[in-house]
Amino acid sequence: MSGTLKNQVAIITGAGSGIGAAAARRLAAEGAHLVLNGRTQGKLQALAEELNRDYPGIKASVAPGDVSDPQQAKALVDQTMLVHGQVDVLVNNAGVAGKIALMQEVPVEEVHRTIDINLKGAIFMMQEVLRQSMVPRQRGAILNINSIAGKTAFPYWSLYVASKHGLRAVTEAVAEEQRSNNIKVVGLYPGAVDTPLWETIELAHDPNREGMVDPETIADMIVYILCQPAKVVIPDVTITPLKPAL
Repeated sequence: MSGTLKNQVAIITGAGSGIGAAAARRLAAEGAHLVLNGRTQGKLQALAEELNRDYPGIKASVAPGDVSDPQQAKALVDQTMLVHGQVDVLVNNAGVAGKIALMQEVPVEEVHRTIDINLKGAIFMMQEVLRQSMVPRQRGAILNINSIAGKTAFPYWSLYVASKHGLRAVTEAVAEEQRSNNIKVVGLYPGAVDTPLWETIELAHDPNREGMVDPETIADMIVYILCQPAKVVIPDVTITPLKPAL
């Protein structure tokens, strides 16, 4: 543990696996206390136990829930404030891939699910950490884990692209709103990352997962961004595989 982020408090959504779990391990190694959110309590609990064992100087706790529900998002931040009294870092990582289909073939429920989780969930979490901790304390960092689909439109992924372009717009707008409050709002735009998300997507052919970006690479970038001097912000980072993975 290098202690670069010692005693900072971070909420990570979608922490049960992939980028979220990798980020939790890296932040714990830097001395941050963690509140792990997701919808699978077993995975969250196992990760918290691992982190508390491996990094006895930190406290990792679990807060299962669905951040696309504004009341559950509020309860997550309420719980964090009750236990820690502050939120220094929010890693907005919860997300779904959405159904690959022509626009006219996408079921209505899939429209709601994709926008609710990928966009609304991130918005609700930003609202709560800003209201309850970051604005009053005049400090904090929000990292929105977006996608290369937030910068490029891909056919058959229209709803996913819409949710990620929306997240990019919100990220950039809130970043400008919060500069005067010393709050950094950053967008990360990974290309294909080797996470369990690919197991939920029906593709015409198997992707080259060996060529994908490792979740740990994204976690390393998160720590790099957080460890910049207080007067410096890295507004966005794009990380993609060297060779095509799809």
